[in-house]
Amino acid sequence: MAALGTVALAVVASAAPVLAQEEVILRLLPAHTDAMVENYNPNNPGPGAQQRTRDFTYEPLWIDNIWHPGVSEEALAVAWEVGADMKSVTYKLRQGVKWSDGEDFNADDVVFSFEYAKAHADYPMGIDVYNGETGNVASAEKIDDYTVKFTLHEADALARYGLNGLYPLPEHVWKDVADPKNFANLDVVATGPWTKPRNFSRNGYDMCRNELFRGNADNAIDCLRFPQMNGNEQTVAAISAGDLDWLGDGLTDPDVTFLPQSEFNHYWLPAGSDVNLQLNTTKAPFNNLAFRQAISVATDRQTLLDVSTFGLTTATKFPIGTGEMYSTWYDEAALAPYTWLMEYNPEKAKELLDGAGFVDKDGDGWRDNPDGTPIAFGISMPSGWTDWVNSGQTVAENLQDVGINASLKTMDQGAWFDAVPKGDFDVYVMWTNGGPTPYNQYQPMFNPRLMQPGQIDFQSMHQLPIPAIETALAKFKSTANLDEQKAALTDIHKLVAENVPVVSLFANPIWYEYSTRRFTGWVTEENPFVRPQVHDGNRERVLHALALKPIEGAKF
Repeated sequence: MAALGTVALAVVASAAPVLAQEEVILRLLPAHTDAMVENYNPNNPGPGAQQRTRDFTYEPLWIDNIWHPGVSEEALAVAWEVGADMKSVTYKLRQGVKWSDGEDFNADDVVFSFEYAKAHADYPMGIDVYNGETGNVASAEKIDDYTVKFTLHEADALARYGLNGLYPLPEHVWKDVADPKNFANLDVVATGPWTKPRNFSRNGYDMCRNELFRGNADNAIDCLRFPQMNGNEQTVAAISAGDLDWLGDGLTDPDVTFLPQSEFNHYWLPAGSDVNLQLNTTKAPFNNLAFRQAISVATDRQTLLDVSTFGLTTATKFPIGTGEMYSTWYDEAALAPYTWLMEYNPEKAKELLDGAGFVDKDGDGWRDNPDGTPIAFGISMPSGWTDWVNSGQTVAENLQDVGINASLKTMDQGAWFDAVPKGDFDVYVMWTNGGPTPYNQYQPMFNPRLMQPGQIDFQSMHQLPIPAIETALAKFKSTANLDEQKAALTDIHKLVAENVPVVSLFANPIWYEYSTRRFTGWVTEENPFVRPQVHDGNRERVLHALALKPIEGAKF
């Protein structure tokens, strides 16, 4: 039986905030966009509300500190317990929590949120413990006002990691919302530190202090300001001028383009997770294994590392879709036969293409499908993401060199996000999500439930179901034995390498830029108390914000 997880992160409970004569406002940019749309729905994917309201406004049950697994933060739950048979997880909820409208938070809200998620399958609510068909969580039961028991269909040693990411909704508000996916949630009711929207316009808005938040005594920030910005040039100019405090952009040579612009500018780029080409395998030519292999060996990764991403990324050793952050899980001997897929070899690419019938049939200089239909596709990414735009251009040129008519396709970030759930794309450059174990990356990547048109996840854009990977994932989560988990993971690694559902490019850094003009308490290389990125998907970002203290005399 697992121990109760009750350790809190000490950094947040630091000294009382410095009192300021004016409002203390933290300016941050979780996402680029051309124009703001007023929407505070915490589960609205894309560059909209979810990027700005999860974590800062709505709270999960538990915050896993990925860099410090033994130092996790209680949120709406204060303890958890996994059943001896690994078929249940019981949470003790925090007592005395109020929703921002004054109503009590209790077990009814948690049970309601789980049932609401089941009733609205097209409304993603952050629970990632589904199996391919029905969802592994069988039920949520209220034991008492502050105890909830989740019962599972199957033993799952990792279920709590998924359940931790449930952001409960207030039952008294959402029970009357019939269409949550299109609900703008303009009257915000939440439990987090900042719940009051203010001054909304197409150019941005503020989210201000929740007067009922339990941690207000240690919260020095009155409002979060979310400006509308799009493009790295604009964001660098803004943070240098004092119009931003916290950023997460992929910058061109930050020692030249960022640091000299202001004495207050700082950055730290710790190693992160993998960046892959996601190929839409539901259509030709990407449904052909040899074509996918050819893309991999036609890609000049050294140029991607040294030139396209300015030397800020790191090499990925194996073609397994995850980066070096999980290198301690590798069985290098088992993966050695697949390293050829990571080596730049245009002649091998041509050989693979010729052998599979991808030749120029009409004499226009470009290879065609075996049935004679032309091949032409774009590699899509947001126009303002400089490093990825460069990477997409490099890959397109590499593919052109072996006769494939590929091009760079830049687009507005909002449109780029919106196309994913529908499957309206050919090739994307896409990040991978981290987690406490590699399971957290592979589960969404190979979950058939997340490959359905209208519900396609950013990790499963390839849409290639591989049942043997699902079986290995089930083995991984059914045991707490590390050796057995590693054996299951090796099976997954080999299956990814053999099927090439994604093409691994490089390991991204965690993009993190900040200004010391107004605040102290930032995460640094010397004090890496949480992952520092401002983006959605990082539950620790609220802990980062709560750790910040205003500098006396700073202008807000």
